[in-house]
Amino acid sequence: MALRGFVSPLWAGQNDASLCLPQGHLALAVGHIKGFLPLLHTPAWALHCDLHGNLATQQHLTSEATLLPHAVKVLDLGPQVHPHLTPPTGWTEVTRHTRQVTLPIDGDLPLPKTRDKQARRFAREGGQVAVELGNEGEAWRNVEVLHAESRDRKGLASHQERLATLLGRLAAEPWTFAVTASNIQGEVVASGGFVMLACGTCVYAFGGQVRSKDSGRASVAMLCQAMRHAQHMGATTFDFGGSQDTGVDKFYSEFGGVAVAMRRWVKAPAWFKWVFFGTWKAWTTPSRVLDA
Repeated sequence: MALRGFVSPLWAGQNDASLCLPQGHLALAVGHIKGFLPLLHTPAWALHCDLHGNLATQQHLTSEATLLPHAVKVLDLGPQVHPHLTPPTGWTEVTRHTRQVTLPIDGDLPLPKTRDKQARRFAREGGQVAVELGNEGEAWRNVEVLHAESRDRKGLASHQERLATLLGRLAAEPWTFAVTASNIQGEVVASGGFVMLACGTCVYAFGGQVRSKDSGRASVAMLCQAMRHAQHMGATTFDFGGSQDTGVDKFYSEFGGVAVAMRRWVKAPAWFKWVFFGTWKAWTTPSRVLDA
């Protein structure tokens, strides 16, 4: 069976360094910091390395990864990490979080009333939501453009050219789909790209919106439809991806998203945290949500 989700070779492309062992798989990519320092990391735009399996499997996979020769390593292990899995000596462990909703096998989604009302109002005002499978339409192009616009608006690097290449590889896969929300004028004001993992989780991997009076309700309607489609595809969990941004995290929580811990392992030379202080701080800042 072909690999899907973050562990698929399509995700990291030519930078793929994923471990594919009889015991399981671990999504990894390679790169360089400042063009010279070898880096082993969670694939770009992947929420995590998709680590799962029993404790022995996870120990084997992470042991193989930690022994790879790259000078710097950043591994986001994901929400299914065994509680007894521990990092090797000299590694820094950081707890981040994501937000997840459990999807029923069939029947209506348990959407909070406020979110359901917002989605219905968007429809009453002429808004339309569409799901696209494959790469024949414009949905994935809208995902690319709005994702980049949202990042640029926040002053964050969008890496749009690299993102476009990745989305081009993912769009035709049977384990991905895109959703767009258009206003009454037919303008796409919110969009999202979604990825089905082998464990039965659907991840909100890419998203963006145009800042307008419609965009808030459009984003709600888009995500509600995505959750329904994920349920139709057999997903049992919908993962919003979490966020260090308190406003975005609150938005996800209002869908009923429960904070779920995700562990990150970081290894670097002793001098790294002083020479690349900002990078080290960004990598090792823990989630505040789980302390609340």
